[in-house]
Amino acid sequence: MPSLHATFGDQIRSTPLKPSRVIPLLVVCAVCAIVFTCAGGFIVYTNTQHLISTRNWLDHSHSVLTSLQTEAQRLDRVGYEIQLYEATGDAAEKLAAQTAAVSLHAGVLNLESLLNDNVSQMRHLQDLDTQVRDLTQAIDGFERPGIVPERQIQDCRRSINTVQEEERGLLRQRSDESQNSRDRSLLSGAGYLGFSLFVVIVLFAFLLRDAVRRRSFERRISLANDQLEATIEELERRGAEAILLKNARDELQLCVTAKEAQGCAVRHFRELVPGSSGATLIINNSRSMLEVAATWNDPSALSDAFDMDACCGLRAGRLRWRRPGQSELHCSHFAGSGPENYVCIPLAAQGDTLGFVYLSFPSKEIADLADGRMQLVQEMVELASMAIAGLNLRAKLESQSIRDGLTSLFNRHFMEIALEREVQRAVRRHTSLAVLMLDVDHFKAFNDTFGHEAGDVVLRKWPSAFSRVFGARMLCVAMEGKSLSFFFRRSPRSLRWRRRIRYGIT
Repeated sequence: MPSLHATFGDQIRSTPLKPSRVIPLLVVCAVCAIVFTCAGGFIVYTNTQHLISTRNWLDHSHSVLTSLQTEAQRLDRVGYEIQLYEATGDAAEKLAAQTAAVSLHAGVLNLESLLNDNVSQMRHLQDLDTQVRDLTQAIDGFERPGIVPERQIQDCRRSINTVQEEERGLLRQRSDESQNSRDRSLLSGAGYLGFSLFVVIVLFAFLLRDAVRRRSFERRISLANDQLEATIEELERRGAEAILLKNARDELQLCVTAKEAQGCAVRHFRELVPGSSGATLIINNSRSMLEVAATWNDPSALSDAFDMDACCGLRAGRLRWRRPGQSELHCSHFAGSGPENYVCIPLAAQGDTLGFVYLSFPSKEIADLADGRMQLVQEMVELASMAIAGLNLRAKLESQSIRDGLTSLFNRHFMEIALEREVQRAVRRHTSLAVLMLDVDHFKAFNDTFGHEAGDVVLRKWPSAFSRVFGARMLCVAMEGKSLSFFFRRSPRSLRWRRRIRYGIT
């Protein structure tokens, strides 16, 4: 880790950063771009408003011309109806001419509202309004036979034509103005687009130059970061492994029996290699067979008990893998065919072989994972071996401290502890307690006659005799040589038990 920091620092110091003018230039270009964008937006807004206004005036001229054409048609209708009345004398025709005249006058009023901003047009419309009024009066007073009001009709037609000609001139003028506005808008848009592209190209050139200058530096930083991340991941992995081993060691230290230690070990093996199955196998007391002590994830192919020569790893005295391409010789401790991938690791501590740990893997991926963590697995096996060996030694020493070596009965030291415990229990439960002392008469003469070996055989037969008589209902203690003590928790039965003891010995 220190070497990595040193390398990274050397890389940074080997490439000093010089003051760069790129940032001020970028700021200036950004300000210019903002100003130009605002100006361009204002120009576009002005051109758009002008185009809209021109378009509205064009629509206005078209509306006026349409109204004038309608007025001309109404005027023609008036002339046509009045001539029909002259020819036929039908009052309905005169009424139609009057109606058309009224519509003509209404259209003139509509035109005045449309052209109230044009003084010249308003003057002609006022003349047209007067002429329409005269025409209406002439129609109202016309009776056949009589003279058709042709003069009033011609005056109205001339006024309408005058307004039409002037409005067509305005339409041409407005059309030309609209075309010029469109051209100006296109030119300003093209100029704005060109300048924007120029600004973008300049900014991109600055950014590209800065990127090229910093590429090598960023590459070195990236390499250093990758190395740092790899180192951190490795440290985190090792930290997690250390925590796992510490937790396993702490739990193993809390165990008081070898069986508890074996169960604790298999739990940590399961956490260490997820997806695996296996067991811890311990050599029995006769040192002739291996028996399954604890398992995880049900290793069904494994036999419950087998000879010590059945495991290749135990025969080799070291870790032994079995998987295709590495070692394809199967161990013989399986009930049927064995798995394709498994490993056997001997359990040994204090110069003694305790058994071995068996791990099997259902897939190649899990086997590869276990192979990558095999060092941690071996450390876990060592911790389990030391814990189990220590607990076995503790159990052995504890048994030697409280039992008689010849008869395997509890000794006097244990009797003192048991007597105090039984007395306190009797006091607490308000029950009686009886203690019987047994001494075998003439045992010294028996030893002198038949020898001490025969006397030892007799003494060794006592535990089995008491076991047949009492089972586990009574506590028997070997005091000294031929003396024994018996504890009864209910004293009224003590006389009956005394007779059974005498008959059992004889």
